[in-house]
Amino acid sequence: MKIHSVAWGWTLTPEDMPVGDSLIDIADGVKALGFDGVDYLSTRESLDEYFTQPVCEKIKRHLAAIGLDAGGFVFQSDEWNNPDKTAGELQLAYFAKCARAASWIGAPIISCIIPRPFGSKPTRGNASPSEKQTFNLPKGYSYQADWDRFASSLDKACGIAADYGITIALECFPKSLCSTPHAMIQIVNDIDRPNFGIQLDTAHLMNQRLDVETTIYQLGADRIKHLHCKDSDGLTRGNLPAGSGLVDYTRVFDVLEDIGYKGRASVEVEFTDNPARYMKQALDHLKLCLARGY
Repeated sequence: MKIHSVAWGWTLTPEDMPVGDSLIDIADGVKALGFDGVDYLSTRESLDEYFTQPVCEKIKRHLAAIGLDAGGFVFQSDEWNNPDKTAGELQLAYFAKCARAASWIGAPIISCIIPRPFGSKPTRGNASPSEKQTFNLPKGYSYQADWDRFASSLDKACGIAADYGITIALECFPKSLCSTPHAMIQIVNDIDRPNFGIQLDTAHLMNQRLDVETTIYQLGADRIKHLHCKDSDGLTRGNLPAGSGLVDYTRVFDVLEDIGYKGRASVEVEFTDNPARYMKQALDHLKLCLARGY
């Protein structure tokens, strides 16, 4: 299995705007640590101002020259289930920009960030354990209508992605509209396209007290399009280097092999002032687990 590093983990804030050759410099750092590839992240700002065809093709040439694969390309949006028609059309226009940029770079996967129930106004995320928690959903909220808008937007995006030969992998965050294995299965069944599936994130599952191995068996190889390896100890933010938390990656790789998964794995470590240290720590751990060294 090829192991990638996420480029956004090399910046203090994942959404930092690339400047000049910053993404090429990150690729050099990724290669020096021994990774097989690199994943990139887009924002509306960077799609408008940075990811031009000449820049993307320069990145693609550089990756080929140093022997790195282009992997995932992240599309960030919380508009998938917005009932406003104009907002929905604008989101798909930006998704088309993302798909075009991904194709220029040579990235075969677009990872999509997904929203909470539309109209929710959650209580603060770092509240004390004694504080009440709620999404404060608006009166008259319809889960089915929200889900249907979500699925319809994704289906349209799959059509756009297919034109570029790209697959969409849905990253299912805790507390999002699609966070559990059963919801993941439902959205894949509803979309029912060969270029659509789930980006499995081990920490997202652990942070919901969901068993990673069972989830992998529930989804099966056809539904899992990409894998994010980050760890959680059940106490902190849940974004630790692989091997620093509770995820048993030897068992994860055993189960992935058992179901016939053929995709990539990406080390995702964010919000650190020493990315090389923690990326390398995670890579070394995953290589040992792949080799059944523990």
